[in-house]
Amino acid sequence: MEFKGFVKTSLIEYPGKIVSVAFVGGCNFRCPFCQNPDLVLNSRSLPSISEKEVIDHLLSKRKWLDGLAITGGEPMLKKDLPNFVSKIKKEGFLVEIETNGTNPGMLRNLVGKSLVDYLALDIKAPLEWEKYRKAAGIVDEPLFVAVKESLKILLSSNIDYELRTTVVPGLVDQEDVISIARGLEGARKYVLQQFMPKITLDKQYGKIKPYSKDKLEETKEKIADYVESCEIRGV
Repeated sequence: MEFKGFVKTSLIEYPGKIVSVAFVGGCNFRCPFCQNPDLVLNSRSLPSISEKEVIDHLLSKRKWLDGLAITGGEPMLKKDLPNFVSKIKKEGFLVEIETNGTNPGMLRNLVGKSLVDYLALDIKAPLEWEKYRKAAGIVDEPLFVAVKESLKILLSSNIDYELRTTVVPGLVDQEDVISIARGLEGARKYVLQQFMPKITLDKQYGKIKPYSKDKLEETKEKIADYVESCEIRGV
């Protein structure tokens, strides 16, 4: 398996764990607020990192690392992902995968074979086609249907997970977050991520002023009854 970025140590990617982070190239979404545009649009031009390099690093730091987080881009576009994570698991490491949820078949396979320990599923917008289409930058409704199927799989699974939404002004407001939370009722963990206007796929989003911390805290309070745990990240 080929990667397009590698962070050797992270204390924030996998809650409570010390992990390395591997980035895959390519994505089937075009979220206008995406902050990894080169991974999405220009991954072929980026230097490649082999799976051997990743595994060798994990083995060399076994005493200090708990596992590997795999993000992107979209990891579940890679057909060899299950084979790769199987190698990581055989070495005794934990595996986290961050996904947009568009490959429920692979998700079901990974969960069923206990190949993922922690899964982070992005919920881009309320689960309504028109809103999701805009937030994810897509025109293919089957991708949206796939996200809803992945959500069902995750909510009925026993693995540890988080659902998360980047709260982007103009795309996701407080009422949208409340709508999302209603649809996630009973979920174990929901994270509101602060939008950071830096480098974005659509340059116009780099000029948007994020919501204030107070606004996010207010939103968190309004959805507290829908999910078991809610937190704000990035403020």
